[in-house]
Amino acid sequence: MLLGKPLSIALLESVWKRALKDRFKYVRRAIEDDEEVLRNKCKFGQRRGQRRKSSSAEKKLYDIKVQKEDDPAYLEGDAMYANINWLKQEYMKTQRNWKEVNDRMNATIQIRRKMITDKAPLQDILRLFPFLRCPYQLFREFQVLTHMNVYQKTVEILEIYSENILSLYLVKNNPITIMLQENLKQHTEEDILKYMKMTAACLLLPDVFGDDSSLFAAVNEEVKVVTPVLEVKNPFNVNSCEFALYVEKQEVAQLEDCTTALAALVAAFYVFDIPCPNRIYRTLNFLESLVFEMRCPAFLPAQVKRGLEIPEYPTIC
Repeated sequence: MLLGKPLSIALLESVWKRALKDRFKYVRRAIEDDEEVLRNKCKFGQRRGQRRKSSSAEKKLYDIKVQKEDDPAYLEGDAMYANINWLKQEYMKTQRNWKEVNDRMNATIQIRRKMITDKAPLQDILRLFPFLRCPYQLFREFQVLTHMNVYQKTVEILEIYSENILSLYLVKNNPITIMLQENLKQHTEEDILKYMKMTAACLLLPDVFGDDSSLFAAVNEEVKVVTPVLEVKNPFNVNSCEFALYVEKQEVAQLEDCTTALAALVAAFYVFDIPCPNRIYRTLNFLESLVFEMRCPAFLPAQVKRGLEIPEYPTIC
């Protein structure tokens, strides 16, 4: 008998308690890896003589810092965090160091592309990389990805094709064309007339290709689609016209004119890796074929193809 119990039962209880104690002896979490301890160390410092925390502890400490800043888990490393934090602060300034902006945007492009490829929320991408709201940086990102200057190509497209688009019979009675004709009568300056015609040609592109114009631009109305689209107000009023790029129904960038707006629209699909809707595919495919210096798309209707042929510019089409 052991403590009033049969020997066999007492022995089994002793063995069971010992085994239970030994089992949990080696799985206790080290106190230095505890998140509360790490937060206190970060706040009050670490006493001399304590051994350096493990790599896992360092990772947890960094995770806490990221969580405190409300940044997603895509940020890896102090250098990346410093670059992104600098970009966010620089964006708030009126006088910006554009050379440094370019360098830091280059340094963060891999993590930015990973976020976009992983379909991170657009608001998170723009919060961490607010300079993507600037047309210049949007075009620069496009050029890094494609090695093409989308703005320069867009200028060439509108300058070459504007008159041809406006001369097509299928846009003769279009509301955009009628609005253009009414406003042309109020001006005689050549540069203003050219600007108005380029704006009209830009807005008429979906109608030329039989696409859904609401997926291309919302003219004097509210944006209703989630894919990249232009918001255009008073397009032919030289004093009050407004252009803006919208993605997921939120304004991404304000744009100066129709050329910048069209270039930003093309760039947005590439930079944010957004599939082109079928109902606007032919319009964007036509633009991309010219931006990337490809041949004219074979699907062009015969009437449109004849109207858009520019023999003196064989490299464009």
